[in-house]
Amino acid sequence: MAAPIRVGFLVGKDTDLVEDPKYVGDASFLADMPDKYRVDPDSKEYLKNCEAGTKGFAHADVAIPWYIHKHRKEIEVDIIFPEDITLKRLKSNTCNFVIGYDVINAVFEGKDRVAQMTKIFKTCGNVMPSWEVQEFIYYKSRYMQACIDAGVPMAPTIFAFRGKRSPSKLLAEIKARGWKMFVMKQSFMAFSLGFTKLSVEECENNPKILEEYFAEYPDCPEYVVQEAIQGFVRNWETRVFWFNGEFLYAIANKAAVSTDDGEERIVTGDDIPAEFLENAKRIGREALKVLPQLKTPDGQPIPMTLIRTDVGCSDSEIHDCNTNWDPTKKTFFLNEIEYGGTTYFIRHLKFDSIPMWAKLYVDKALEIRDKMQIGEEAAVEEPKQKRARVQQAVLKKPAAAGAVLRKPSASGKKA
Repeated sequence: MAAPIRVGFLVGKDTDLVEDPKYVGDASFLADMPDKYRVDPDSKEYLKNCEAGTKGFAHADVAIPWYIHKHRKEIEVDIIFPEDITLKRLKSNTCNFVIGYDVINAVFEGKDRVAQMTKIFKTCGNVMPSWEVQEFIYYKSRYMQACIDAGVPMAPTIFAFRGKRSPSKLLAEIKARGWKMFVMKQSFMAFSLGFTKLSVEECENNPKILEEYFAEYPDCPEYVVQEAIQGFVRNWETRVFWFNGEFLYAIANKAAVSTDDGEERIVTGDDIPAEFLENAKRIGREALKVLPQLKTPDGQPIPMTLIRTDVGCSDSEIHDCNTNWDPTKKTFFLNEIEYGGTTYFIRHLKFDSIPMWAKLYVDKALEIRDKMQIGEEAAVEEPKQKRARVQQAVLKKPAAAGAVLRKPSASGKKA
């Protein structure tokens, strides 16, 4: 058996429980997992940073690599805490999967940390997905504009870029589009921080609302401003999980603000209405096409790692002057694209997805290893073949025009 390959998993989640009564799978594989990988639900800290005796629970980002550690001996698992991320550590692995922590998490740790993590992610060359893919998704305007250009339906959108925006200019653009209500969210942000829903009327009556928003978030590279879709909160938002560009599963949720008891609703499997699932898959497939090509560390194309496409539904009038959605019908539209560090919703599923995720990541690591080995062998073989072709060409090269070949004399000297 070949020596195991070392694979890194960047962890850091505290919102994606596996050790939970809802989890339908066999959790016995977690029995001997060191407590340092568990998270205290109160402080959101790993137990290694908590007082002795604190009880914690495993989340998806550590459960998946621990399952690999227990069941797949061809992989040497390297679970990497956020504080342990270094260029040297990442380069010591064949590849590193973002499964919990990335540059977006670093945003909450300050500018110096963002700069440090950006440099590492950008230069180490073996983080999956690649920095090119990550950055394309971090800057929402990039994938959103690419989707708009490709005809993927999306809520009417304005991008407010740093250095080119002002409260008065933005409000004027919104009014020119005919919007009544709008939402604002940010690139390089997570957990809905910076999200707000406003009306044109209240912003006209009180200009300080937008002025204070601009003052609070001056460093954000771009605000994504969209007409508020009233049906979005009434209908299911369907989140579809893809790996290698293939459908894995979906979950559908309704926001707490739209339910009778104020609790978020999450359904999976056959409980997702077919109309919502099929339209979400249809739109998600089109959205996948705009993403950059994923490549191995040595530049060879490979199918994409985990991508999640979130699709909303409109069923009422929108006011955008450039958009013609029939208010009497359901219109499905792309809301967001996420990648590997997203929420997996494992405890909400009706099947045990841990073995599936483990296999996907193991197979992808082996695919990367195999492709790179073939690439290395080709790189060694190519100069040999080139030399052989040159030598063959020299042997076959005809004499120069006009040259006379003389036989040597009997003494061996030229006549």
